[in-house]
Amino acid sequence: MTDQMIHTVFPRMWRLTTPILWLFAICSVVGFQRGPVAADEQDFPPLDRQPFSDRIQDKERGRGGNPTPRENASPFPELPDVLRGESDGTSRIKSSPGINILDEEPPPRLDDRTTDMPPETDTESRRIPASSLPAGAATPGFDWKIQPVSVADVDTGRAWPFQHGTPNLNAEESAAYAELIRAALNRRGLIPAALPEDINTTTAWETAFYRYEDVRRQAWIHGNLSLQASSVPPVDPFSGTPGAVMSTSDSPLEGTELKDYSLPVDMQVHPGDFTGRPVVLYGLFTPSGAVEVQAVKTLENEERQYVLQRGTLKSLSGRETLAILDAISFVDPEDQLRPSTAWPVDPGTQIPVLVKGWFVKLWGQRPLIFTEVVRVLSPRPYDQYIREHVRTRRRISDDESWIYHETLRQLQVTSLAAQKAIALETQQLRVRRLLAELQQKAIADRRSLEQQLKVGKLAAADQGTREGFETRIRRLQRQLEVREARYSAYQQTPASFPVFVDLFQNPGEWQGKLITLRGYVRRVMTHAGDRTLFHGQPLHELWLFTEDSQHIPTVIVTPTLPRDFPVESDLIDSVTVTGCLLKMYVYRSQTEARLAPLILAGHIEWNPSPEHVLDLVKDGHITADSPLVAQARAADPRRVSDTLVLMIGVLTLIVAMTVWGRIQRDRRRRDRLLRLVQEKPDFRQAF
Repeated sequence: MTDQMIHTVFPRMWRLTTPILWLFAICSVVGFQRGPVAADEQDFPPLDRQPFSDRIQDKERGRGGNPTPRENASPFPELPDVLRGESDGTSRIKSSPGINILDEEPPPRLDDRTTDMPPETDTESRRIPASSLPAGAATPGFDWKIQPVSVADVDTGRAWPFQHGTPNLNAEESAAYAELIRAALNRRGLIPAALPEDINTTTAWETAFYRYEDVRRQAWIHGNLSLQASSVPPVDPFSGTPGAVMSTSDSPLEGTELKDYSLPVDMQVHPGDFTGRPVVLYGLFTPSGAVEVQAVKTLENEERQYVLQRGTLKSLSGRETLAILDAISFVDPEDQLRPSTAWPVDPGTQIPVLVKGWFVKLWGQRPLIFTEVVRVLSPRPYDQYIREHVRTRRRISDDESWIYHETLRQLQVTSLAAQKAIALETQQLRVRRLLAELQQKAIADRRSLEQQLKVGKLAAADQGTREGFETRIRRLQRQLEVREARYSAYQQTPASFPVFVDLFQNPGEWQGKLITLRGYVRRVMTHAGDRTLFHGQPLHELWLFTEDSQHIPTVIVTPTLPRDFPVESDLIDSVTVTGCLLKMYVYRSQTEARLAPLILAGHIEWNPSPEHVLDLVKDGHITADSPLVAQARAADPRRVSDTLVLMIGVLTLIVAMTVWGRIQRDRRRRDRLLRLVQEKPDFRQAF
């Protein structure tokens, strides 16, 4: 009995307790390695501190759980022939042979313009003069009051009688102001004579307002322009600096040299250099009332009186007054073709606007700016502007650069929530229109069948294998009911609507409008934006793939990325983009030119799953101390909670102690039995 216990019970108990001891050790290690969960940080770091990537090479890594394009997309009109494969009769969307992101070259960066493209794709685009410093601007002796810089300059070299630093206008200044207004209004009509015939006058005019600031900035960078702020300088709201707002302090900072160029400070320090020069400002405009400017000397058919709406232009944060603004009219996305003078009269109204105007004088400590039309910054893009000035099925040309960058700015400074609401409204309207077209087609098909029945080309009932009028009518009704149910589902669940397929099939219906796409990103490329129009700040290009895109990318351009966005990863899951469809972008692959939607977005949304975040940490694309990683670890369903770890540890300890006690007790019994067995018998006691 004793030998049996030694050879059977003890090994069996050891085999049972060994997994428990290993589990205890593993749980202890897991619990020890888990660190404290950091608090969530909502602020975004400056753009220059984010881990950008110039160009990421695509690699195929098999990773379970990653989304892939659906093989059988929702029934919908097929893609154009250029990207559509053979149809199998099931309305399934097929990708073209060879269209595979794994074996194609990435599209050229959007700032590469139209070099290396076929001649037929860019014959109507002409380059405008490069934005370089005018002759002499890089030398200390450059005369800013005389030298022309852009085609929008008004009477360069004229000795204007404006007294800078004094509020209001005297009689002489008022007369000069009227002359400046008249010259500014007539200036656009004169620029064709000053430009070569192959230059687009609209492009030259729209970009001219950025020209003078760019030249001044370059002169400041070269050390040929001094800016000593007399007050706390305003911060560029597009610099990417956290809390980039205009300062509210007016405390003197005499002799303080600026670290970065500032247009508002430059206008305050050197007002004499700016009179009659075009400038661009973003801000909140508060109309205060109409003013009249009388012209003293006028010719026949010239205006004698100008009615202007005067108000204050504050920073986009509303904390700093940038300028005193005089505007004739405004335009908004709802009615882009007819500027309005029906200014709001509610006190304290603040209208976000883009101002392209001319500097008049320094009105106290703020510049007085005149503009003919201010553009209201709404979450809704200026789609008519885009359709008029952007040519689809082409690459980005120089003539489209101004509307390209201004649309990016508009989407960057307006509300993302409002943009998403407008995109949803646009999609619902599109679904209703498609349903109406479907119903109209059904009515037309029914009338066609009735006409065939009337002329005898179609029998009322079936005749053998030939279908009659009644059968075809029933089939038509069933098809209509099925499609109506599908569109009803699109209305109830907007995410199920195949947006990509519809915009690819009908880009004209979506150009200039907001769209929301969801999918995963396979490539991220970063380059500097236009130096003149975007101050050279970074722009990021993303290749987004949706479930219904069938390996055809959507090119996304945005000035901002979410914090910890893993730009070096070969796959970034759960990305949502709401942006404006600028055009169908043409890029050249290894063998042919291809099409991809080009969408401009002010912001990118990224909501990765905890598993995806932890996989990115494992691959080295996100640092382990990121708040996003702490949230992922806390929400990871694979994570063992502290309570469970403690319970398992205590239970394991109890089991181990119990087993150890029993082992020791069995060992003592075994030793006692062994002694009894090995003891020699004494038969002397038997006698």
